[in-house]
Amino acid sequence: MNNLQLFYFFPLASVGGTERVHLDVLNALSDYPAEIFIRYKVNPWKGIAFKQSKEGKKEGVQLKSEFEEYGKCTFLSDYLEAPRFGRFIRAWYIKRLVKKINASSNPIVIFWHRESIEFLWDQLAPHVKIIDIVHNNSNNHSPDASYLLNDWAPRINHRVLVNAGLMRWIKPLYQEQRYPLELVQRISIINHQVSIPKQLPIKSMDVFRVLYVGRNAKEKRISLLFEIAEHFANDSRVRFEAVGIDQSDKAPNNVHCFGVITDKKTIERYYAYSHVLVLTSESEGFPKVISEAMAFGCVPVVTAVGAIPEVLNHGDQAILTDPLNCVNETVNFLNSFLVDRTEYETLSKKAYLYAKEEFDTNRFNNEWRTLIQTLS
Repeated sequence: MNNLQLFYFFPLASVGGTERVHLDVLNALSDYPAEIFIRYKVNPWKGIAFKQSKEGKKEGVQLKSEFEEYGKCTFLSDYLEAPRFGRFIRAWYIKRLVKKINASSNPIVIFWHRESIEFLWDQLAPHVKIIDIVHNNSNNHSPDASYLLNDWAPRINHRVLVNAGLMRWIKPLYQEQRYPLELVQRISIINHQVSIPKQLPIKSMDVFRVLYVGRNAKEKRISLLFEIAEHFANDSRVRFEAVGIDQSDKAPNNVHCFGVITDKKTIERYYAYSHVLVLTSESEGFPKVISEAMAFGCVPVVTAVGAIPEVLNHGDQAILTDPLNCVNETVNFLNSFLVDRTEYETLSKKAYLYAKEEFDTNRFNNEWRTLIQTLS
């Protein structure tokens, strides 16, 4: 292993598709010694009230034990925002951490998100290799240069895009700066990996099950999901279920909410008997829940935002809705599935086969291992 030492820097250890991808990377590279640094113990982007709440503190450590399976896990906010003697503790800790990384003979830093690593960015020695994982653009309309770390591109040894659609944001930024072709050649696309059953699950058609999996975050627009459900309030043929949402989140009576579920096998059981995954988001990268659902034959009926339309084809293995009219379009598509089950079954099979081809675990692991070996 050439004394290789991996240092991971991620923003959160809460439940989410992004965090699941990070755990997948840790698993793929589990043969190498690693230390894991989580920038925030509580999500800072949800406001001060949430940050100080019991719910917020609980959410921030939901996947902590899973991260710890792969190495020592440190929450950086315990040091960088220490409540007492904060300025001195921050300076001491950064100096200590930089010294440790730079003293390693063959270190590779793997990170996502500017805030995860910017406090030590300028102090990393030239021999420290750096890999950036790119999940999304944060802006569905034009490349967000700051979010995509365009200013850091020359120092980053390799960038891993989690879907091909992200290339349309990265390349224009490189061209604007007239970066050399060498920097573009440092970019790889490594799709998600998900658990894929050997055969397409057989789903009972007695009740048509519509599933949502995700957080109750502003960009997810849960209220629109609830509007869709209300159109079927008196239709016993359809059942709506939501993972990651509490019943207290003003859900209609016909939406059965299961709250946060961290156990992957439990979530997979929901995918296995659900027919459709519905997302009404106004912005996304390419959500891992779509990959997971497709692997179990769930047809994605999702808004055409972010990288989703770059990855999936409307009417082929998914249904893509207009983010400005997703309620009406989703209701219409669900009704069409109720009328024509053959259409649904065709899409379900195509979704499953697409997942088998694009989201294979062995492919994911091999691509990450090859990248690390190349850099080391």
